[in-house]
Amino acid sequence: MTGAVASVQEKDEVARQYSSVDMLLQGRASGLQVVGNSGSPGGAVSVRIRGTNSLRGNNEPLYVVDGVIISTAGTDVSDPSTDANEIQAPQNGLTGLNPRDIEKIEVLKDASATAIYGSRGANGVVMITTKSGSQREKGKATVNAYGTAEWNVMSRKMDLLDGVGFANYQNERSILDGFKPGYHVDGGQVYALTYDADENPIIGEAAYQQVNWQDEIYEMSMSHNEGVSINGGSEKGNYYFSAGFSDQKGIVETTRIKRADLRLNLTRDLSTKLKMDTRFSMMYQDGTFAQAGSKSGGNRSFTKQILSYRPLIGQDENEEDLDLEISNPYAWMTDFDDKTKELRLNTAVSFTYEIVKGLKYKINGGLDYRKKDRSKFYDVGVFVGQKENGLANYTYLDRYSYVVDNLLMYNKKLNNIHQINAVAGVTYDGVSTTNKLYEVANFPDKSLRADYPQAGQTVYRPFSLLSAEEGIFSLLGRVNYSFRDKYVVTASYRADQSTKFREGNQWGYYPAMAMAWRVMEEPFIKNMNVFHNLKFRVGWGLTGNQAISPYQTLGTYSTAYYVGAQNSTLIGNVPARIPNPDLTWETSEQYNAGLDMGFFDGRLSATLDVYYKTTEDLLQEIELGPSNGVSSMFVNRGTIKNQGVELAIDGIVYDKNDFTIDLGGHISFNSNEVSDLGLDPTTVWVDGKESQEVLYYGGNVSTGTYFKQPANIFMEGQAIGMFWGWKTNGIYQDVDAATAGPNFNGNANQAGDVIFVDQNGDGNIDDLDKTFIGNPNPDFTYGFSANFRYKRLSLRMLFDGVYGNDIVNGYNMELAYAEGLGKNVLKEAYEQAWRPDAPSNTYPRVGYSYNEYLSDRIVEDGSYFRLNNLTIGYDIPMDWTSSLSNIHIYASGKNLFTITDYSGYNPQITSFLNDGTIMGVDWIGTPDVQTYLIGMNITF
Repeated sequence: MTGAVASVQEKDEVARQYSSVDMLLQGRASGLQVVGNSGSPGGAVSVRIRGTNSLRGNNEPLYVVDGVIISTAGTDVSDPSTDANEIQAPQNGLTGLNPRDIEKIEVLKDASATAIYGSRGANGVVMITTKSGSQREKGKATVNAYGTAEWNVMSRKMDLLDGVGFANYQNERSILDGFKPGYHVDGGQVYALTYDADENPIIGEAAYQQVNWQDEIYEMSMSHNEGVSINGGSEKGNYYFSAGFSDQKGIVETTRIKRADLRLNLTRDLSTKLKMDTRFSMMYQDGTFAQAGSKSGGNRSFTKQILSYRPLIGQDENEEDLDLEISNPYAWMTDFDDKTKELRLNTAVSFTYEIVKGLKYKINGGLDYRKKDRSKFYDVGVFVGQKENGLANYTYLDRYSYVVDNLLMYNKKLNNIHQINAVAGVTYDGVSTTNKLYEVANFPDKSLRADYPQAGQTVYRPFSLLSAEEGIFSLLGRVNYSFRDKYVVTASYRADQSTKFREGNQWGYYPAMAMAWRVMEEPFIKNMNVFHNLKFRVGWGLTGNQAISPYQTLGTYSTAYYVGAQNSTLIGNVPARIPNPDLTWETSEQYNAGLDMGFFDGRLSATLDVYYKTTEDLLQEIELGPSNGVSSMFVNRGTIKNQGVELAIDGIVYDKNDFTIDLGGHISFNSNEVSDLGLDPTTVWVDGKESQEVLYYGGNVSTGTYFKQPANIFMEGQAIGMFWGWKTNGIYQDVDAATAGPNFNGNANQAGDVIFVDQNGDGNIDDLDKTFIGNPNPDFTYGFSANFRYKRLSLRMLFDGVYGNDIVNGYNMELAYAEGLGKNVLKEAYEQAWRPDAPSNTYPRVGYSYNEYLSDRIVEDGSYFRLNNLTIGYDIPMDWTSSLSNIHIYASGKNLFTITDYSGYNPQITSFLNDGTIMGVDWIGTPDVQTYLIGMNITF
């Protein structure tokens, strides 16, 4: 091996605890950063290998299962909503592969390892090999049955005002505005407070019900998982069969996924020269995903409503909005559906024929088919449904990904000195995608909800069919040469032709070379008696990225609808984009140097890698002025850099008297920089100094009142996605200080207002005073494991963490300000608010409302250290039976504790995983969970 490759293998009892492959990778290999939330079944997951490689394109690695390329975690159904203020919550696109069926995972990280995959490998490659059969005894199969039960509980809560605190908060705000209090508090109870014609107070007869919505909505859930596998073989072949079923429930009652899967792997020697290998898997799942709701925030978000809705409910006739079926979180459980059904098939068939000894021909064909239906219905109890008198939208995905490989393989050893391993091939892989979209509103009859779309009287999106085809034709070759098993050279070359680009720009050429020196074989090293293994590696290579939607180089049209003179609908076609015929590949060049070491007869091993990577001709989506008729277009422009160091250590610390201790750990440092954007300089103020910088801003976080602005800036010479906003310096403590301070967008300050730093000194706080307020990129990521075994008892622990990154806590744009609206806030935001008789330098005054702007007040340290997994197992003695081979029982916990200063639900933020223009922003991240599991594995 000459490239940078990390291998991941897990015990069956651990692998079965994860619902997707990407989550299984978390914390288990250097150079990987995996972000996902186990508290949201079916939610999106993101994997980064050696940092961010593209500013606009896809950053997810290539997944190859038994030689078949499958869609990444970011591939999902299209958003059918026509509402510009609605943002569909993403779901995981990497479904259909059960971690229990995985034999091993290899993560290819550097260009010399990934270049054979050409443009597909620009973001790294995750190679997955599923299990094959094995022959235990001649003609006898091995049967394995298992079952697990797990319980999920909310791992942390936000400290909000209770009913009494909320009533006091609302009363104080009313008095400050010159109105009378609306609540009466007595003995821990809250009553409505009204007034007669003479302004005498009238106290309501019945107390309000006080509700902690986090306790009320998020509840302990129970899930279960069962399955069986059968494997065996003979001299001419082997087989592996598995079947499983899981019923996974979220901590919200209406969130649930039922999944069934099958796998059959067969290998067979058809003759002495011809071998067949077939792999087939099928998965079907049916789920409801009401836990996330919309990413838009405000009244459209289930998560936001749980946090901000008032903790008082009752039947007061003057407060109809408190009715349980109008707008509080209960309505999201009764009046909102987000249902998904998905079928996935993955198959691969290969035939290998030995032409002569050492020379083989292999043809491989593979298909990954995914069919997914997702429908959402909003009844009148939630904001969107109330506005539209019921709204339903539908999206359907049919996706075929297929590959055909023709490979000629040569493997020969000459005179026990020279070893040659070579492959040459022609491949073609393509993707055919069809999305069907439909949206209707205004339902007189809502009883059948989304199952009765013909009841919608208003068609917002007529049934739309969106199809796309793409393909890559490739020529490839690779040669490995070894001299005396001491010096190894690998050279590869791949040429890719993509249908996404116009003729003249379709081809990308990707050479790579790597060398390894097994220094251990040198006599002067052997004689030292220090090393068990010592190998030095260097590599260089080019890879490409063409991860944009098809047809960006063509002038396509979309449908527009107009109202005719007879009040009829007229259909027209309008340009959908401005084509760019010059679009071509992003190209990444990477250098890698590595050192592999082993000590104490292999009991201790270590791997060190150093890399430097540049990506040029970035595929960027630039904004256009309104006069163009379209809002943006793609161009090739810009360069980014990534460089880093990775270290992994594994060792057997103790192995005596039936007692074994294994320890392992890894740490990865990565830094990035925007080197070139190809834009004109812009005047900005950075830390009080005027400068000319080349930059562009990221995407707006929200479509509503709060956070309708970018959080990130991409500036030459700076790290990717730096946070850009206002710096603050405490709270104005008195009127004189407030008067002397700079105005805010032309408005005078009051005592108790936030002090914003006037970067340019012009006496007014505006966009020119924004500057760097944080960095979403971590200094390093790390993980380590500890495995103990004493006779039949085993204990496995996995820890992971991130250090040095910042997070914009979007929740606190509302929750951390007692602005006086009828929404709940953090307990300390009200209790520690500035008051004339109780000055505070922590939170502004009650009624302060300049909180919809991004400042460093909501930027927090995102570092964390987590016990990812702990599993205790025991092998029951088999002396009492001859029909069973093994019974293994185990108990496990996931996310048992997290040490972090971040005040949000989860420092692993998941709001905008697949949007490269929004980084490090926690906008509607759902709560994470702790999982407790018991399981049994029986082998016959």
